[in-house]
Amino acid sequence: MTLLALTGGETALIVLAAFWAVLVLFLCLVLVNTFRVLEATRLTVDAMREETVPLLREIKGSVERTNGHLDRVGGVLDSVGGIVGRVERLSGLIEQAVASPLVKLIGLGAGLRKATSSFGKKRSSGPSAAPGAPAP
Repeated sequence: MTLLALTGGETALIVLAAFWAVLVLFLCLVLVNTFRVLEATRLTVDAMREETVPLLREIKGSVERTNGHLDRVGGVLDSVGGIVGRVERLSGLIEQAVASPLVKLIGLGAGLRKATSSFGKKRSSGPSAAPGAPAP
């Protein structure tokens, strides 16, 4: 009975068992490292959640306040639009009320000026002036 006298099949089984033991140790190391990475990722995600949830609440409050202000501004713009419409109608009425008499007054002034200028020409070309003499 010698300990070193092994057959070829027994030697192959010992080598195969050693290979499987090394492979299992390698896979255990990979799993441990993967677990560490996942744990670090979980901690990072938890830290980000702790920081971002309050920030998102603040943003939500700011957006709600901004929407309230925009609603008020919309009401003001509607009021201003109504005022502008009323002013336009009022200016149209004033224009209609003033334009007709003003046109008549301007027409009267133009007619009077033409009448006075033609009346002045008739007087200067009367019987006392010479027929070929120029008007003064």
